[in-house]
Amino acid sequence: MEGNTPIILRESDFRILKRYVAKMPPNESTESILLYWDLRSAIVVEDEILPENCVRLNSTVKVKEWASNQIMEFSIVTPELANSEKRRISFLDPLGAAFIGLCKMEKIEREIYGNTKCFKILDVRHPTNQVKI
Repeated sequence: MEGNTPIILRESDFRILKRYVAKMPPNESTESILLYWDLRSAIVVEDEILPENCVRLNSTVKVKEWASNQIMEFSIVTPELANSEKRRISFLDPLGAAFIGLCKMEKIEREIYGNTKCFKILDVRHPTNQVKI
């Protein structure tokens, strides 16, 4: 993230993310450790207050990777709903962890699968039938 700006999370997403991170073994991946630290400094807001342009669980995100000019679109979900064929990525996956809590038009630089990548969030969409957990 540019300048270590805190991520913005809905209360319900924060509880889910925190629960998963608490269950991770101590030798978990770098991305999961980054997610842990992001959670510690996160701005947590009531579900209804989170701006529509922010990435949350079940968001569909369109991003541009700067070096390759590649545009990708995927949904960020809990691990049990992840399915690469349906472009559903777990928030514990390096790519999912990189974007959760960020907003449209933000740029980030993160290590993804061993390579440093720069991304810009082009669009964020949310499902219309959001299930509360």
